[in-house]
Amino acid sequence: MKTRKQLPQFSHGSISSLSILKSTYKTSGFSGFYSGCSALAVSNGFKSAIRFFSFEASQDYLDKAFATEKGNRNPWINVLAGLNAGVVESLLVVTPGEALKTRLIEDAASTGHRRFAGKGAVATAVIVIREEGVRILWKGVLPVLSKQATNSAVRFTSFGMMQEYSAKQWPSLANGVGATLVAGALSGVITV
Repeated sequence: MKTRKQLPQFSHGSISSLSILKSTYKTSGFSGFYSGCSALAVSNGFKSAIRFFSFEASQDYLDKAFATEKGNRNPWINVLAGLNAGVVESLLVVTPGEALKTRLIEDAASTGHRRFAGKGAVATAVIVIREEGVRILWKGVLPVLSKQATNSAVRFTSFGMMQEYSAKQWPSLANGVGATLVAGALSGVITV
């Protein structure tokens, strides 16, 4: 619904979410609610892998470069490593994935010829690149980069701070699954 409300054919006036739901079902059936899902699922898998890999690699590099006494981590390391993770995931996965997801949703909302009907993320990418060129996958990269870099910086910094705090306050629970889940959930709330 969010993406469809942002599409030109739905952005005029005050069309309700219920109207979009009805229109989606009428034009595309139940599967229309999942248009763009394949691109989103594939990009989220890659995005998470790249985000965590680039964060860990950056953190390791920065730990060596800015080691403090007693082995304590400089608090800016998580900020910088998080920013880097957001930049890398934006360039490699998020911007192209969003471009494909938006085209799939726009195509599913179309009442005319649907060029991506029944096609997944890879087939859609091939068509888009052939018809519009590869550069179109990175249209809007600067806003995406700004969003992802700051999100990752805040997410990883707050997560790291909560892990350090819980390790000091409750050493026996610090590395447990529950503490990690709570810190992860709270850092997600803080990021939003």
